[in-house]
Amino acid sequence: MIMNSSRIVDPIAARICFLVRGFDGGGAQRDAILLANELQAQGFPSAIVTLQSSGPLRDLIRADVPVIDLGNGRKLRLAFAPAALRRLLVTARPRALVSSEAAANVLVILASRGLAKETRPSIVLREVASPLQARTGDPYWQNRLAYRLIRFAYPRADLVLTLTAGARNDLIDRFGVPAAKVANLGTNAVLTPQMRQRIGQLGRSPEPGHIVSVGRLSPEKGYATLIEAFAQLRRMRAARLTIVGEGDERGNLEALIEALDLSRDVSLPGHNPDPLSVVSQASLFVSSSSHEGLGNALIEAMACGVPVVATDAPYGPREILKGGGLGRLVTVGDAAALAQAMAETLDHPLESAVLQARAAEFSVEKSAERFIHLLQAAGIAGSAISAVPEVETTVSI
Repeated sequence: MIMNSSRIVDPIAARICFLVRGFDGGGAQRDAILLANELQAQGFPSAIVTLQSSGPLRDLIRADVPVIDLGNGRKLRLAFAPAALRRLLVTARPRALVSSEAAANVLVILASRGLAKETRPSIVLREVASPLQARTGDPYWQNRLAYRLIRFAYPRADLVLTLTAGARNDLIDRFGVPAAKVANLGTNAVLTPQMRQRIGQLGRSPEPGHIVSVGRLSPEKGYATLIEAFAQLRRMRAARLTIVGEGDERGNLEALIEALDLSRDVSLPGHNPDPLSVVSQASLFVSSSSHEGLGNALIEAMACGVPVVATDAPYGPREILKGGGLGRLVTVGDAAALAQAMAETLDHPLESAVLQARAAEFSVEKSAERFIHLLQAAGIAGSAISAVPEVETTVSI
């Protein structure tokens, strides 16, 4: 459906718009949807702008949050996205445009460049990774390229939000983004009411010695180190390891498991639509990444009351675990230290209630409140409104 410019104004004028590349299941996309939903619920009119309108995450969007499809029913390539987005900004004039992921952040700057500040929306960039590490380690080449353009792009935004203090410091000290433009959210939209309900349903009946990790099977997740550490642990005690997720590293990891004679003790079950059903019954959760924007899976495990161990990956785990006070931190890539930390945590686990109290700070509700607070402090968002006009919720241009 092609909408004329006067009709486009109705769905998103004066709204806070979140730009996502699509709805295929990425963490940054999910976070943006949850934030948009919660802002709408709290009285801040929101909308979602996408380059592709199909995908499993589409069903997460509230019925009263409009979806603006720049691809007009097809996937819009990044090369053509700046022109389409610019037309939308000029025609519809949302209050603010919020993007996540480096490629989308650069896209927003290109699309808005040259527009008069008085007529364009406020530009808010969410940096959801650790930029120093992600510029070479991000699994998506578009993001790796975009990180090379941070010095050009990010200072042109009205506000840049990071998930950790470490990432904020890097943007200021290493990429030249003005300190006045960078704020640390310190949280993320991780725990939803539905997730809390599911955790309550599952309860806790941990299997002794069962260690779990969840994530994409890719090099930056450090699963080779985790498997090597588990091999050392297994020589000391009975245990088993489950790594939930799928990815290109499967073949290499399976070969390592066989080489270490761990086929009976290590399983790679693939993608699980309900990973909490596995995590909640574990005795230990391990995050072994080389870098983490924050660490949603780590937070979810803590919400289940599961003791955790993490590599000291820039920068999420250290900040989530308060410097190691809520879970042991080990050097990235050090299998021996990881094995020792796993053994010590299995023997002396932290109380579930302490972990759950910390995880509660990463709820969708608190993340949205912090997000709005920072936008208001920057003069971008006003007060909530009690009523939002009903609109057509999917619009193509």
